[in-house]
Amino acid sequence: MPGMLVYCCQDLIFATKIRSTAEALGAPSRPARDADALRNRLEQVDDGRANGPVTAVFVDLELGPVGLELIRQAKAHDDALAVVAFGSHVAAELLQQAQQHGADFVMPRSMFSSTLPALIERYADADEQAE
Repeated sequence: MPGMLVYCCQDLIFATKIRSTAEALGAPSRPARDADALRNRLEQVDDGRANGPVTAVFVDLELGPVGLELIRQAKAHDDALAVVAFGSHVAAELLQQAQQHGADFVMPRSMFSSTLPALIERYADADEQAE
């Protein structure tokens, strides 16, 4: 079973892009809009829908301080968990802060968007590769 991807973003267009790309590639994905939702996803709390082991968390830095806290929370849960943060290319300080909070990969929004299918394939298969 492929690993589950969690995405944290409030931009509905971007959230839909992540969800629909994951769906097209056959990868399960679920949103987490706040710390409680992320905790539930990471701890595989059943909320009526299947929630398998999370293999990656995508964090939109447009969430500001909340996004940085979500990065920290994900890495505190499991340091080996892949965390990809993305944000505006002009927000260099915020991109740097994401890295300091533990994000494994930090990239401008345009790069995240263009590499999204490859990222999803890589991390959806991460659970299978670990077995």
